[in-house]
Order: sequence, then C-alpha cells, then structure tokens
Amino acid sequence: MAVRAGAAKVRKIDPDGKMNQIVRVARSLFVEKGYHNVSIPQIVKASGVSTGTIYNHFTNKEGLAAYIHTETLNSFQQRFSARLQNLTSTYDQLRCFAELVIEITEEEPELMEYMLFMKHGEFLSESFPICSTEPFRKVQQIVAEGIKNGELRDGDYLVSAVSYTGVIIRAAELRIQGVINVSLSDRAEELISNAWAAIKA
Repeated sequence: MAVRAGAAKVRKIDPDGKMNQIVRVARSLFVEKGYHNVSIPQIVKASGVSTGTIYNHFTNKEGLAAYIHTETLNSFQQRFSARLQNLTSTYDQLRCFAELVIEITEEEPELMEYMLFMKHGEFLSESFPICSTEPFRKVQQIVAEGIKNGELRDGDYLVSAVSYTGVIIRAAELRIQGVINVSLSDRAEELISNAWAAIKA
C-alpha cells in the first residue's frame, strides 16, 4: 500500500543504541585527549546525541566516566568468562586470556588503550590497579590452581600470574604505542609459548 504523502514519520527510539554511542565516543575522546580535556559539549558534538540525552543517563561527566570504566571491565570479564566455558587445563584457560587480549588489541585498540593507559584515578574516588580487577583476579586464581595441581612450577601465585600476563600485556602496550609494527595475531603462538614457558612445571 502506498504511503500517503505528508504522513507523519514514526519516531524511532533506541535508548540502548544512544547509550552505546555515548559510551563509545566518550571513551575514545578520553583516550585521545585525557579525561580533564574532554567536555560534555565535545561528547555531544562527536556522538551526535543531545545534551539532554546524556544528562538523562548521567548526572555529570564523572558519572559517565565511572560508568564507562565499569562497563569496559565488565565487558572484558564477560568475554573472558564465555571463552573459559568447558576449558579445564591451566594452559587452555590462560591461553584464552592471552588470545582475548591479542584480539582486542588488534580489533579494538582504543578499548585496550583505555584499559592499559587511562589514568582512572583522575575520575574515580576508588581506583584500583588493573591487576586488582576481576579479569586479572581470575587469572591469579587459575594460576594458583595450576600450581596446586602441579601444572605450574611451585612458587608465589601472584608472581607467576604477573610472569604470564606480563608477556602478553607488555606486547599489547608496545603494539598500541607502535613499537611493535606487526600484528600480534601473527605472533600469538610465540607470545603464548614464551608466557607459558615462564611458569610451566
């Protein structure tokens, strides 16, 4: 049936889409310019949403930044947890962490840059180092269990966890900074092998 000329258009409301757009753009600006150098008007201009829409979701810039921090870490943890399903060996569980870090570094570099380089203490009253966040505590738990069951060499589980993740995270940092100019995906086997060699029994 033909649409009558002049008929009113149905307004499409997509609150989740707008929220995701705000978060994505604000996170990108925070990474590029630094938290204190980004204003709500800049976020409005870059995201294409209205000022009112932002304030409907967040009280102020600090609230937006805190939400982005929580959402980013939760997203990483959810993706990590999903990949851990049905994995039982220490090697496979740690490998899936490494593969996720490498994948995000290559496919979503701004997200990884936010996690690794953003000065979260600038906008969070309680800021914890990344090694104290849930994904890294899970890695520490995996390592502790690996030591207990003999898959990993005896020692301090925190030191062992740092020895493994340090190889992967440092590579991600250098890739983002442009020091490593080849895809980490092409070097994944080498990186994971080196990380595993540092802690295996």
